[in-house]
Amino acid sequence: MKTLRQLGERGLIRQLQRLLPCGQCVVVGIGDDCAAVRSGAGGKRGGLLLLKTDAVVEGIHFNRRAAPRQIGWKAMARALSDIAAMAGRPRWALVTAGLRDDMPVRFVEDIYRGMAAVAGEFGVAIVGGETVRTRGPFWLSVALAGEVVRRAMRPRSGARVGDAIFVTGALGGSIAGKHLAFTPRIREAQWLTRRGFVRAMIDISDGLARDLGHVCRESRVGARLTASAIPIALAARGSLERALTDGEDFELLFTTPARDAERLMKAWQRAFPRLSLTQIGVIIRRKGIRLCDDAGRSRPLHEDGYDHFNPSHA
Repeated sequence: MKTLRQLGERGLIRQLQRLLPCGQCVVVGIGDDCAAVRSGAGGKRGGLLLLKTDAVVEGIHFNRRAAPRQIGWKAMARALSDIAAMAGRPRWALVTAGLRDDMPVRFVEDIYRGMAAVAGEFGVAIVGGETVRTRGPFWLSVALAGEVVRRAMRPRSGARVGDAIFVTGALGGSIAGKHLAFTPRIREAQWLTRRGFVRAMIDISDGLARDLGHVCRESRVGARLTASAIPIALAARGSLERALTDGEDFELLFTTPARDAERLMKAWQRAFPRLSLTQIGVIIRRKGIRLCDDAGRSRPLHEDGYDHFNPSHA
């Protein structure tokens, strides 16, 4: 019998897609950053409800040296980052916490203070949830609802041949601290889509190579990356491999029509002077991802990155 380690996270998601029902009101279902559904009168006016759930587990997403406020911030910010990837506006959150009965009350309160801090920054109301007792590692699960106008939503499937590929910020080395203190790119994503710059978008949670692979598969295209263009974070210590595969950068990865690339760069520098934006490649017809050096030589790029059920392959 095949195990989850053998199947992998992507394989499990594909199998569950075949098993689970999907009603007529579902616009985007399993397999994207968020689900998007039509709901009541809002749906008739072109508004969609975005639904997302995400979890963090002690020993997997953080260790015991992490400050409780950082743990709470990360738990909420992960879900917010997925709302950003859909160019949505986050609105309401429910939090389920699996807690040990010997945990200090102050520690738990500080976790919730961390969640409240990042939720408040983006206008999110934490409206309820659940607490349960666990005997093992403690964990937090955030269910987040948001809104998006349908014409503004940019799923992974929108990339077209010839598009320029962009990333915000720098990549790699997030384990040094960024993964506990990142800012979801909500404002940037909304700015990009309001101005019509985006065709497809995703947030980088599992690594650039892996998440670009999701976009290529859903859009039925390939990609060519320029190795020297990929922005490497200081914490990655010059390692291109880490920039490609580390994950938990929570930056935006998106495609835009090539004709708009120069205009985008100029407008971005005026709007977000403290956050870099870099063109790292182009969308091509040939399936798969290729990595090119400055001499024009290229090689296939494997979609390495984080897999929850096989982290040794990360």
